[in-house]
Amino acid sequence: MVIKGSSRVLVKDGRIDEEALRAAHMSDRDLWEELRSKSISDLNEVAEARLERSGNLSVIKAKREPKIVEIAVADGVQTVRVEIA
Repeated sequence: MVIKGSSRVLVKDGRIDEEALRAAHMSDRDLWEELRSKSISDLNEVAEARLERSGNLSVIKAKREPKIVEIAVADGVQTVRVEIA
């Protein structure tokens, strides 16, 4: 089912748009339930969450910088650098 109108951005760059949430008749709990169903546990993981005309929540995940770990193996041996995506 498609509803007339346009989609509504509820989260942008990890920040909830409280006004848009109220206009969509959603509570913070409703939003978090939808985010958890998409394996999101932290708003910093969200680039954009949009309530579509169908009533579904679309989420674009934020691109994360890889974690870099440097491990010194032993004296005189080159340091190993590992990037974790």
